[in-house]
Amino acid sequence: MILRFLIILMVALFAFPAYVLADTLQGQVVKVADGDTITVQDDMGRKHRIRLAGIDAPEMNQPYGLHSKNNLMSLVDGEMVTVQYEKRDRYGRIVGKVLFRGGDICLEQVKVGLAWHYKFYQMEQAQGGPPVVCGR
Repeated sequence: MILRFLIILMVALFAFPAYVLADTLQGQVVKVADGDTITVQDDMGRKHRIRLAGIDAPEMNQPYGLHSKNNLMSLVDGEMVTVQYEKRDRYGRIVGKVLFRGGDICLEQVKVGLAWHYKFYQMEQAQGGPPVVCGR
């Protein structure tokens, strides 16, 4: 009986793509720390630090660090976003794709030249998508 259960479990795990196992978080962006890190507050009031997946932005003390942060703020600060994720980084932050108005904010930061494609984590990055339309 246990062997049968284990076989069914293994088949189910390999039959479904990894994105089925991904988690989703929705909430309001309450803080933008830099060009690739935000804080999202969910509807229960819990705050989650989010590291944008597949990209790296300049640190605040590096050239264009403030520009990168300001661009990210102009896109999502105070807005409701969806975060799709599968893991956390070594600092406990959720590493996820941040979606707003149908667009991928991670890719938007790269498109405008204020973040780099993080080759080591390229499998976490989307292949494209519609542009983000900012209402501000």
